[in-house]
Amino acid sequence: MSEPVAFTTEQRSLAESVRRYCLDTCTEEVQRAGSGSFPWPFWRGLAELGVLSLAVPEEGGGAGEIAAVAMELGRAFAPGPVAGTFFATRTLPAVAAVALASGESLVSVGCPPLMPWAPIADVFVESNGEGAWLARAAGAVEPVETLGNEPWGRVSLERVRPLERVSEGTDFSNTALAGYLWGAGKRLLDAAVEHARTRVQFGRTIGTFEAVAHPIVNTGLGLEAAEKLIKVAARAIDQGHHQGAALAVAARLSASRAAMEAAFVSHQTHGAMGYAVEGPVGHIAQRIRQLSLVPAHENDIGRQVLAMYSEKGPQ
Repeated sequence: MSEPVAFTTEQRSLAESVRRYCLDTCTEEVQRAGSGSFPWPFWRGLAELGVLSLAVPEEGGGAGEIAAVAMELGRAFAPGPVAGTFFATRTLPAVAAVALASGESLVSVGCPPLMPWAPIADVFVESNGEGAWLARAAGAVEPVETLGNEPWGRVSLERVRPLERVSEGTDFSNTALAGYLWGAGKRLLDAAVEHARTRVQFGRTIGTFEAVAHPIVNTGLGLEAAEKLIKVAARAIDQGHHQGAALAVAARLSASRAAMEAAFVSHQTHGAMGYAVEGPVGHIAQRIRQLSLVPAHENDIGRQVLAMYSEKGPQ
């Protein structure tokens, strides 16, 4: 696992297709779609590109493709249950998985009572770190406002059936979330760099001040390290390496930290404008904060990462 890791030609081509699609269709309005609406045309367009079916068994996708796509979706600040969809399409029965992959249904994956995307979800999956179940809502969903302006809700669930391939779905979900956070962090870093390059204070561009330049450089190094770890984790998962799951967890933690650092630096560089939700970075930083705090069954995360670095290895 020590040799340089890069995406394959096919994975880079897929990422480029998603990048072009997002540049054309992921407008400011789509990016800022709040809890009262969902950009279904954009989401179905991702399905037509084959993005939402990457985790469906026998569809030919893997963690590498998911990582490449998620990075571009994060950079575009694309809305939707990206990581949850990859988890669900890997673990659900074929009929339900195909419906999600077509973009005609939306899934809520989490541990009740607080569930992401619950107010507009057609499919519910309960996941508690030990297993996952196809579920149905036992009553009405109570909408909840969130920092990231995504539609969450409180809901009681009734388990319908246990799901299979949960460990594979978890690996894909962690990889996707890591990639999305990296992409969102990279977007904020790029915005900070551009602002520092053009904003003039005291007769010089603010990027020439060490107090501005040094944090930007350090943030870039953190994102670069997270990017490499994401690619290493994705390859390990696709090759069936015994540390694949732990590496995906480590990549998620690394990307969360790097993206949060990018948010802090972007706020600092933009000044008061950076904190305004109406500005160019505030709404992105808020979603990064929310995604970095999504419950991930911390005990399991700690066990996997510690096992990876222990002398005995994963148990």
